[in-house]
Formats: sequence, structure tokens, C-alpha cells
Amino acid sequence: MRNRCTSTRGVSSIMITHMPEKNGAVVLAEEAAAGSGGRHWPSRRELLRALATVAISSPALAGAEKVQVAVDKGRPVKKIDTHHHFFPKVYVDAVGMEMLASVMPNGRAPTWSPQDALAMLDANGIQEGILSISSGPPLPNAATLLRQCNESAAELRSRYKGRFGSFASLPLPDVDASLKEIEYCLDTLKVDGFIIFASYEGRYLGDPSFEPVLQELDKRGSVAFIHPNMPPYAIPHVAPASVLEFPFETTRTAASLIISGAVTRYRKLRFILSHAGGTLPFLVPRLSLSISMMPGLVEKIGDPLAAIRSFYFDTALSAGSSTLAALAQVTDPDHILFGTDFPFAPLTAISMFGHVLDNITVPGIDMPSVYHGSAARLLGRI
Repeated sequence: MRNRCTSTRGVSSIMITHMPEKNGAVVLAEEAAAGSGGRHWPSRRELLRALATVAISSPALAGAEKVQVAVDKGRPVKKIDTHHHFFPKVYVDAVGMEMLASVMPNGRAPTWSPQDALAMLDANGIQEGILSISSGPPLPNAATLLRQCNESAAELRSRYKGRFGSFASLPLPDVDASLKEIEYCLDTLKVDGFIIFASYEGRYLGDPSFEPVLQELDKRGSVAFIHPNMPPYAIPHVAPASVLEFPFETTRTAASLIISGAVTRYRKLRFILSHAGGTLPFLVPRLSLSISMMPGLVEKIGDPLAAIRSFYFDTALSAGSSTLAALAQVTDPDHILFGTDFPFAPLTAISMFGHVLDNITVPGIDMPSVYHGSAARLLGRI
């Protein structure tokens, strides 16, 4: 790859003249899969160069020939990490470390502690992490266990005031138990919202069986953080599920919510899509056209573009100008939220993705709003 760089007012302009033989994202994936015990992470300079390659490769920038890459980070912003997982002791004791490791691409279970989390937050200029239990193995006595996890998150919020928020877990597909948990978590624990997985027992979130839960969340004006989980089908032998199937599952459940009319019906319920919405931003033209061709569907859901625009999207594992440019075209700028995917994302990757976000400029995207303002408004911090 040959780059031509010029500098004006402390900003470097990089013109891409040839694509690299090996995409920087591939380097990241290989290193993450290897894990810290297998091979060393590349140096900061090497990994930054790989991530910069991803950041400045921007086919979604509709005719743009170059991306402005800022040299200085600019004014500090108190970031809010809306995609921050945690593993309370009660959860680890119930599912076991071996089971946690079995769902990871590198076979190594991630670990979490308040001290590790605070160190990560401080190292990356993050004021607050919104705690959530990620998708994983089947849970024994889910309603009881998740109640304990939600209470653990509430205790952490109280102990470390201003450093943690929480998206509570629901024991879906048990609707009755989930409705009870919604009431308890909102009225007693005062949570920021709820994490909901893409599918349960082969049913995506637009399925009629989930209507009572969505209806109650809408009634409460709550936030639903949608996170992918293992798909209800045999995974092709191409890559681990977290690499390809997770983004696809986020896309499927988002499409399910749109086509079922749930997004249109429940206007007070704010949906956050993980990982920049999976592949949804890139499929908007195709999805919109298909919806317009389905008999009676437009009358049912209205403008599909408006439905898509209502979603919020986080940046976890999705930092790059091409991704942000796509999001800028399909949603409101204040619907883009910062996220890290800690502790599933390695610390080095979090740092490097953060550096990319600190140093790219995409038309229509206000990074201070992405880092703080949008989440602060959504979660009632301002």
C-alpha cells in the first residue's frame, strides 16, 4: 500500500492508492484468536498501523477520496462505554470457567473484576461502563441466577458511584418471569435498561411470543440493548460464530423487529444494536426495497427507513471510518454510541480501536457526542 500524506493545521490527509494485501482487521482477528498465551500481540505501532488501514479504507464514504486523520486527540471527553460486560462471582460459580471458555473463539474464558474494569476505564479515558451479562451457555435456574446478577450490578453501581451503570438481564424466553424482573429492576434497582439477546429457542425478537415484554418495556420508556448470541442453526465451517454469525444474528433480529412492526408500534422503547448493527447498515437499500415489495407490509410498518433510523448503534469492535460513514447515512448522528466489548475484546484491541476513533473524522459524526453526549441523553445522565 502506498500512502500520500500532507499536513494542514495539525491534520494529516491520507490518500489511499492501493489496498493492502492483508487487511488490518485480519491481523486483529488472528491475534485475538491466538490469545495472550499463544503468541505475542504485535507492537503498539504495528497494531496501530493495521487498525489505521481499516480506518482509512472507506468505500462507504460515497465519493470521498480521502479521510482526514487528526494528529491530536483534541479536547478530553468523559466517555460512556455502553457495551461493557461483567462476570459476577455468582454467575461464574453457576456456569463454570470451562463452559465460559467453550464459547470463546480462542478457547480461553475471559475474566472480570471491578479492579480490572476500572483500570481499563481509566486507561482509555472512560468515565462509566454500563454493565451487562453477555450471551453464553445455557443458565441453570435462569430467573434466580439473573436476579442475583442484576443485584450484583446494582451493588457495584452503589460501591463505585459514577463509574458503573447497568443493563439488567431477563430470563427469556420465560415471559412471565421476565415481566416480574422488569418491574423489580426498574422500580427497585433503578437500572438503565435491559440486555436482550437476538433469539431465544429459535425465535427472533419480532416473534409474537415476546410482545408482552416489548409492550412493558415500551410502557416504561426503557432501553433494550440487543446483543447477539449463538444462532439457532448449524454454524458453517468458515469462522467462529462470534466472527460472522454474531453480526448476522443482530441483523436478523433487527429485521424481525422491523418487519413485525414492533419498532413502529413501540416508539418509546429505545433499541441499541450491538457492533454497529451487524450488517444492517450495509443492507438498508436491499431491505427497504424488499419490504416495499411485500404485500401489505408498508401499510403495516410505514417507512422502513424511518424504522431503521430509530435504532441506536454502538461502536464495539466496529471502529473505522467506513463503518461510521455507513451509520451516518442510516441513522441520526446522536444514535451512535461508544462501546468496547470488554472483557471479550482484548485490552490491546480496545486501546487501538479507541485510538482509531480518537483520530478519524467522518462527515456528520460528532465524536464527543458518540463518546458521551448521546449515551448521557439516552440514559438520563443529563
